[in-house]
Amino acid sequence: MKPSISIKKPSIILAFTLILFLTTIYLWNIDLRTVVKTAASGDIKSAAQAIADAGTPAILISIYINSAISIMGVVPSVFLTGANVLVFGLYEGFLVSWAGEVIGAIVSFMLYRWGIKSAAKIPTNRWKLIKTVNVLPGARQIYFLTVLRMAPFVPSGLINLFGALTTIQLSNFIIATTIGKFPALLLETAFIYNLININKGYINLGIGIIIAALLYFGVKKELDRLAKLHQN
Repeated sequence: MKPSISIKKPSIILAFTLILFLTTIYLWNIDLRTVVKTAASGDIKSAAQAIADAGTPAILISIYINSAISIMGVVPSVFLTGANVLVFGLYEGFLVSWAGEVIGAIVSFMLYRWGIKSAAKIPTNRWKLIKTVNVLPGARQIYFLTVLRMAPFVPSGLINLFGALTTIQLSNFIIATTIGKFPALLLETAFIYNLININKGYINLGIGIIIAALLYFGVKKELDRLAKLHQN
């Protein structure tokens, strides 16, 4: 892969995406300070209030908050999932959260890669796991990142940064994120919904916790297997 191509193409897409974001912000008169403040708060009630108060562009607000969370990197988005459930309901809240997670991941991935490759010029071939992923063919990179994405309640920003440090193509990153986030976010949404409606019974919540634990350890075991397989 030629470095000039791997940098130039995502940079154009990133510039287009940022222009689109700024245009919608201007057209809908969205307060960017509220978006950033809500993303950094980690508070489900303030997030739900900010989304509900937005009116017509409520879905856009949720996606922007999700994007801000992804760029920050270390803030878990689980509180925003809860806010979406409160505002949009169980099924619509899941779909909005899923769309926001994917879009936010794409934006942060492009920003991280641009910063790593173009601005900071950080050498990424020194870390063992990064080197392991880099030598994998495209389909295996998709599978590896998909498995990584399936871990519930893991900050998406950390995985976005990991992806940006590797040689995975943007299109493959989008595929892995879209597929991997679906089961993880489905479980996360169900868990939050049952937690909010805990007065209706603890059985569903308990089942959700057990499934989340099994999925987490299953993902961890598979990642360890993949890492060992490609180190030999």
